[in-house]
Amino acid sequence: MKRFLKILRWSLLTLAVLAVAVVVIAWFVDSRQSDQELAEEFQGQRIRPSVHYYHVGKAGESRTIRFIETPGSIGDSALPVVLFVHGAPSSLSFFKEFFKDTLLLNRAQLVAVDRPGYGYSDFGQVETSIIHQAELLQPLIERYRKAPYLVVVGSSYGGSVSARLAMNNPDCINHVVFVSSALGPGLERTYPISYFADSPLIHWSVPPLLRLANDEKLAHRKALEAILPDWPKIRANITMLHGKLDELVYPTNVLFAQRHLVNARVKQFLLPENRHDIVFNKREYITEIILDILTGRAVKATVQAGGIAVK
Repeated sequence: MKRFLKILRWSLLTLAVLAVAVVVIAWFVDSRQSDQELAEEFQGQRIRPSVHYYHVGKAGESRTIRFIETPGSIGDSALPVVLFVHGAPSSLSFFKEFFKDTLLLNRAQLVAVDRPGYGYSDFGQVETSIIHQAELLQPLIERYRKAPYLVVVGSSYGGSVSARLAMNNPDCINHVVFVSSALGPGLERTYPISYFADSPLIHWSVPPLLRLANDEKLAHRKALEAILPDWPKIRANITMLHGKLDELVYPTNVLFAQRHLVNARVKQFLLPENRHDIVFNKREYITEIILDILTGRAVKATVQAGGIAVK
């Protein structure tokens, strides 16, 4: 019995030390790259992204948003735009491998954004409202409004924001790709530790990146409920990729979307062996889907003649 208690004490002590070590390490992990690190990441490439910032909001309440983009044209031809929106906890660096894919780089202008509070978009300043996040990203949509074709790719919680952008811009956004996206209220797992980490005595000690993600997770159901009435506003074509084994954001999100996307054409890809890891483990597959979308796109009316749009 004494031996058992001794082993138990040492096991608990070891777990406690490991837990503290993980928290300490997490304080130094922010899943983001500086402008200089991004420049080094893509050095040597013929087509490289450039870093940009913009400010949005009223004076005194202004937010800073960082994004990267590749050139918008090849010769005299304007390229379609593919905008990537990351999940949580993450940053625009989550999509960096797509910015190294020569097939994509030659076919589209690639754009990725740090969502509010993540990366270098006012890191640590959380915005849990999907409606407000979309408002803060709206200047990006305005920037690419005249593009021949606009595709938004949203991963996980980035899918929620992408959905709101599509609701707000039905005549501008042509296609949305939802990758492992959290779309239906309550259709995701919330672990008990999330509530524990939100308690007043613990919240301050949680590393900033994890605190951001946790605050967003605990507010996500209400944030999704707030946009529930507006799903019929989406008229863009929709492609959905989801892992059947996803235990973080449940595959039932696909069924939810199909029921609520009453004015959109929906194509789904349920991957039988994948969890919440599609961007990492199926990047080439996602690239193929994006290229297929660009190949089959219907070009928007972009030429103006006497005030009349000519297709």
